Amino acid sequence: MRQYIVYALALGIVWCFVSGEASILNFMVGSVLGILIIWSLKKLYQPDENVPYKNIIARIPKLATFFAILMIEITKASILVAKIVLWPKLEIKPGIVAIPLRATKDVSITAIANTISLTPGTLTIDVSDDLAKIYVHSIDASDPEALKVSIRDKLEKYVLEAFE
Repeated sequence: MRQYIVYALALGIVWCFVSGEASILNFMVGSVLGILIIWSLKKLYQPDENVPYKNIIARIPKLATFFAILMIEITKASILVAKIVLWPKLEIKPGIVAIPLRATKDVSITAIANTISLTPGTLTIDVSDDLAKIYVHSIDASDPEALKVSIRDKLEKYVLEAFE
């Protein structure tokens, strides 16, 4: 239960950044909203798991790294999609690629799937029944191995560090 308090306080800080006003009242509103969000999603985060504050605080830099990598990947993918739109004669091969997963927790697999769908030009289609593969549609799947390496080494690596 202690980790929820830390997460709620972190969401309060995020709320201050998103709303553009850093005040005690705004922080409290964000923290209360954070508590409501966490409470509604608590089954996803295994509420019976008792995690010490030290582990929660140690995870914050890993989450920050994950979000930084995510922003970089979204920017790179946006440039690629813009290039495809601006030069329609570029040869692209859209396709679906099966990507093996190392993640084992539901929250990690969900984070990977959502991260892929957030990245322009890619969309998560499905996860295999045994949770060993994720199926991704890419606007340019001309090099499926490069797509697999990109997702496994750039996205999944940081998701594993942040969520498992």
